[in-house]
Amino acid sequence: MAKIIDGVAFITEAGSGFGQSAAYSLAQHGVRQFALVDSNEAGLQETAATLSSRHGVTEVLVLSTPSGDEKAAETAVQNAAARFGRIDFAINNAGFGGPMSGSPDTAVAAFEQHLAQNVTGPWLWQRAQIRQMLRQPVHDNNPRYGRGSIVHVCSVHAFAASPPQFAAGAYVAGRHAVLGLTRSEGVLYAPQGIRINALCPGYTASPLIESSEQLKRAISDLVRERVPVGRLAAPEEIADAVVFLASPMSSYMYGQALVLDGGYLAQ
Repeated sequence: MAKIIDGVAFITEAGSGFGQSAAYSLAQHGVRQFALVDSNEAGLQETAATLSSRHGVTEVLVLSTPSGDEKAAETAVQNAAARFGRIDFAINNAGFGGPMSGSPDTAVAAFEQHLAQNVTGPWLWQRAQIRQMLRQPVHDNNPRYGRGSIVHVCSVHAFAASPPQFAAGAYVAGRHAVLGLTRSEGVLYAPQGIRINALCPGYTASPLIESSEQLKRAISDLVRERVPVGRLAAPEEIADAVVFLASPMSSYMYGQALVLDGGYLAQ
C-alpha cells in the first residue's frame, strides 16, 4: 500500500477498540514511530506486538498511563517527545459509557464521572499535546503537515440526542462538549499550524458494546431500525477515517467534525 502519512503518532486508549485499530491503520499507511498510551498494559503489549509482526514497526514506546490525570498526561507527552523528538499526530480516544439514566435518577457523582472521563480526560491530553506542538517546528517545512494534528474520536451523539431507550444525557453532554472544544481550539491554534478536528462515528462494533449482552441486543435493534446501511461500522472503517484526519490529506480542515454514521443523521 502506498505511503500517505509519515511522522510520530501518539495514541491514547491504544490497548483496545478505536485506539488499537487506529494504530494498525496508521502503520498500514506509513507511520513507523508510535507512542501508545493506556492503563491496560496487556492491551498495549498486544498492540505493540501486532504492529511489529504485521506491519514491521519496531519503534514503539509503551506508556502505561491512566486517563484523566493531569500530571500523567503531561509526563506521557513529554516522554514521547523525548523519545522521538516530536509528536505529529495525536489521536485521543475516550469511551466511557457508564451508568445511564434520566437526570432525576442520575447521581451527581455518576454525571461527574462521565464528564471526567469523556471531557476532562481528552482536554488534558489535548492541552499537553498542544504545548508540545507549539515547541516543535513545522514537519519538514511542509505547511500541509504543520506543527501537528490532533484528532478527537468523539461520537455521532455530538450532534444528536440519545435514543429514548438509552437515556444517555450525561454521555451526550460530554460528546457535545468535546465537539465544542474541538471547534474553539481548532480555530485558536490554526494560525500556529496545529490542526484539531473530531471524528464522530455512529454505532460501531467495540468492546464497550460487547461488554453487555443487554446493550448488544439493544444496539442491534437500534441499528436495524435507525441506521440506513443496516449494520454496525467496523473498527477499521473508523480507523481509516482517523488516518485521513491526521494526515496532510485533510490539511485544510481546522476545527471540523467528520461524521461516519451509516446515514443515521441524514434522515
